[in-house]
Amino acid sequence: MAPLGGVSTGVGMKIQAIEVAQDPLVPVPDGKGAQQPSWWNQLPLFIIPVLFLLFLLRQSRREKQDKQKLTNNLRKNDKVLTIGGIYGTVLTIADEGDEVSLKIDDNAKIRVTRASILRNITREEESRLPAEKTDK
Repeated sequence: MAPLGGVSTGVGMKIQAIEVAQDPLVPVPDGKGAQQPSWWNQLPLFIIPVLFLLFLLRQSRREKQDKQKLTNNLRKNDKVLTIGGIYGTVLTIADEGDEVSLKIDDNAKIRVTRASILRNITREEESRLPAEKTDK
């Protein structure tokens, strides 16, 4: 059995528990000194989603501008692809409204909205040709 105030090692040696007294002149850190505010640690949790949203909004705005540019640059006889996967050639473009008539085959014509045109194949080929000429 260990005596009070000490620890017995079993060999007859006794290790005394020593209490460490604190010097009254040494300041004790209370956790408020040089520590950062608690909100400082949570700041990245707010900044990262805000940056993510700004990135998404910028990307969305760019896609909208590209789509607007595509629909404004439609001309007669342009080969286009609709969002439904239909290839056709532009026959007429309504001045008012957003209706476009497409020729699909010799006797097949359809009317679609400008927003339903996904790609302008003619313009893509025209933009690709100058790039190929400069490469050679």
